[in-house]
Amino acid sequence: MKIRHGLLLIGLLALGGCSWMPHFGKNKTAEQQTLMKAVTGEVDYTLSHAIPDDAYLEVTLADVSKQDAPARVIATDKIAPIGPPPVSFVLSYEPSDLAGGVDFAVSAKIKQGDRTLAGSDTQVSVLGNSGNDGPVRVVISEIH
Repeated sequence: MKIRHGLLLIGLLALGGCSWMPHFGKNKTAEQQTLMKAVTGEVDYTLSHAIPDDAYLEVTLADVSKQDAPARVIATDKIAPIGPPPVSFVLSYEPSDLAGGVDFAVSAKIKQGDRTLAGSDTQVSVLGNSGNDGPVRVVISEIH
């Protein structure tokens, strides 16, 4: 009889542990989501030609702190199809991704495959030293 109760207790504990684990994982995901931050804004453009149907808008948040090194990309938002301007975007990031950086910028490009059709030519500073956490406006011009 004692063995049966012992086995029953072990079985209940094992099942209880199994039901607890998915619940623990879900809470962690919800916790991570609440820690996410975002930079929002709009991309404005005026082009002399129509945008191809297969083109997309790529908006990037990057760490531009190091002048002698390529920018470290923190977040990217790809938008397709591209609607009429201005086009809204959201760049979600974890605050820990900003570690080590002090200057951050948002840039945007209209691309078709690997080809860039238009892009921003002015750096839009955000976060870090700028203190600007959005919303921001990025202007795109044609690339000739």
